[in-house]
Amino acid sequence: LGVELDEHGNVKADTFDYQTSIPRVFAAGDMRRGQSLVVWAIMEGRQCARAVDEFLMGRSDLAGRLALDGLVSVWHPSMSSAR
Repeated sequence: LGVELDEHGNVKADTFDYQTSIPRVFAAGDMRRGQSLVVWAIMEGRQCARAVDEFLMGRSDLAGRLALDGLVSVWHPSMSSAR
């Protein structure tokens, strides 16, 4: 496809919308960050799915993420802040 690569040879895509240098082409997990723990690949896959859903539909009901003190926590609209 000719997507831009980072200095490690991985597909370059940010962690906000997961889009590559080619419009409408997304990358996540090992493709974006290189070989890593499976939990990171699963998390990025879910975040990327949400980004694609937002891209296509303009919104998403899929679980999102919150950054708390440098840690990533999963959040879904059905979760109450009173827990």
